[in-house]
Parts: sequence; structure tokens; C-alpha cells
Amino acid sequence: MNFSIDSNIIIGVANTKDRLHERSIRLMKDKQNDELFICSTVLKESQKVFINKLNQIIIDIIQFLPAFQKKMTLIELQEQLINIFIELKIKKPEASNFLDLLYSEIITFLKDNNSEKLPSFLSQLSIEFAQSLFDKIEQIHSINEIIVLNHDNLEDVKKSTTGVYFKDNNDERIFQELMTNIAKINSLEFFSDDVEFIKKIEKSYLNCIEILGYSKEAFSCHLLQD
Repeated sequence: MNFSIDSNIIIGVANTKDRLHERSIRLMKDKQNDELFICSTVLKESQKVFINKLNQIIIDIIQFLPAFQKKMTLIELQEQLINIFIELKIKKPEASNFLDLLYSEIITFLKDNNSEKLPSFLSQLSIEFAQSLFDKIEQIHSINEIIVLNHDNLEDVKKSTTGVYFKDNNDERIFQELMTNIAKINSLEFFSDDVEFIKKIEKSYLNCIEILGYSKEAFSCHLLQD
């Protein structure tokens, strides 16, 4: 069996503090005997989320950096960081997972580096994380292929989404990348934690079966389980 994953699962694998981390890791391990295909849009979207989320938090942290120029012990720095991150969590509860990740990365960095190097470290962190996503997935499950849009049958696939309104262009593009490659990678299971996205994919695939004659067994969509 072949399988593919949504960006929320890639982020769940890469971010050890993410609410989906354990479930995402378990899925990848359970599918060790299956071949993994990742949509290029999913990978790009995951990278963009990491860059945007971490950079937003880093911008907030920069205002506190002058206080770190003082000579402090690691324990004193840690106490100050705890207070800063508690304040940020109150302001941005939706970013808790990325705040926890960033806190962990900063503490690890400060164990071997002085605080004066922290600005330089933070300036590179989001890019380095985004670039490491592929490798973090490969450490758990080898990637068979990054699939891209097959323009040969794109117009036919677009017919299947008539009347289906995806949340954004990325979601629609992911569906198109999956469907325009389904002939060479079926049977394919797609996993996501996004309930609404799954519903729209399932509706669109029913149209693919009816309009394009795709097989029911060629594709299925699944919610990441607890």
C-alpha cells in the first residue's frame, strides 16, 4: 500500500512539542512497510508554516534580547526565559507548540554558547528548521517520491472539484497533485488531521469516480487517529 501525508503531520513529526507529534510518529512507524509519497505543495506549505510561526515568535523575543547581554548563569537565563515565554503564551495561546519548541532550542543552545550569540542563532533558526523537514521525515520513514502536478490530465481533475470550495489554493493544489498522479501510485492512502479538508477531498474523489472513471479502491482518505 502507498500512503501520503498532509502538512499537519509533517509538522507533527518535526516539532517534538506539537500536539500531533506522538500520533504522527506512530503513523510513520506503523506504515514502515508502505511507500511514502509527499506532495510538493505539502512540503512547501510545511516549510512556510515553520518559517512564519517561528519568525513571528522570534520578533517578539527580540525585544527582550538586551537583557540577555548581562553576565548571567544558565539558571538565571533559564528563569528569565521561562517568564518571557509564559507571557508570550498568554498573548499567543495558539502558538504554544512553537513557543515550546523555540524555548527548548534556545535552552539547548545556551548550554554551550553565551547569550551574546543568541541573536545570530535566532536569525537562522526558522530557515534551518524549514530546510531540515525532509531529513526529519527521512529519519523515520524513507520518502519514495516528492510528487508534482501532472499537467497531462489536470483539466479532467479540475472538473471533479466543481462546486467544492477548498479552504485555500494550497488545499486544492494538494488534491490536484494527488489525483493527477493516482494512476501511477494507486492504491494510495492520504492522512490528515484536518477534518474539513478530508471531507472536501472525499467529495471531490467521488466526482473523480463518477466523471473520470477512477476506481474506488485507488484512493482513500483518513483522519489521523488518537
